[in-house]
Amino acid sequence: MGEHHVIVHKMIELFGLNLSITNFVVILWLAALLTLLFLVGAARAVNVTGTGRFANLVESMLDFVRENVSDAFMGHHGAKWFPFVATIFFFILFNNLAGLIPIPSYFHAGTSNLNVTAVLAIIVFLVVQAVAVKQHGLKYYVGLLFPKSAPAWLRFTLMPLIELIGVFARPFSLAIRLFANMTAGHQIILVLLTGELIGVTYLLQQGFFMKLLAPLPLVGVIVMDGFEIFVAFIQAFIFALLTALYLGEALEESH
Repeated sequence: MGEHHVIVHKMIELFGLNLSITNFVVILWLAALLTLLFLVGAARAVNVTGTGRFANLVESMLDFVRENVSDAFMGHHGAKWFPFVATIFFFILFNNLAGLIPIPSYFHAGTSNLNVTAVLAIIVFLVVQAVAVKQHGLKYYVGLLFPKSAPAWLRFTLMPLIELIGVFARPFSLAIRLFANMTAGHQIILVLLTGELIGVTYLLQQGFFMKLLAPLPLVGVIVMDGFEIFVAFIQAFIFALLTALYLGEALEESH
């Protein structure tokens, strides 16, 4: 999905796989670089100075992720897994914000490509399964597929199928939720921007008093940009929150 936005810079195929460098790859590289620079800068700013606007901003954002995501859903495991959850949060956030760079023919939210969100969801899924097996062994899946809380006739008939569907539905829902929200938001902004530009052009062709109203349609675009920034944060928060929730269940659940 999102192929209609793809600009291929260099075509690369390896063993039948398309590894071409596209604008979405560039956006991912940019988001990864910004995540690295932000977290490294955060460590230096907070540990060395501890004061200043950047240090205060970084500390408040990290505290927000730690208190409301990792610690809230992983308890005493939160500190250990905080770097992983925080990296996911900021990487997705910078990918989301890339869609607001005012070059719509090139820059799109990296997460508006289903391939990107699917890979992120699969990574989370595999990490969660690895943690569950390491923490509980293969008996984790026995307890998961055959929950003791269910009646015996249901426990050995429908529950394994229902639980198995639930396990694989998680990465699917993670990928689709993020992809759909970021794609829809970006498309709405483009539609509104086009409509506002048409409105401004129309008003500028009218009389003097109508020309005075020409800047007003642009207010809608500014409001939508602000809302899209809010959505970018919310979607990064939700993805990180669900990641912490799934990890917390894998770490704590006893069968």
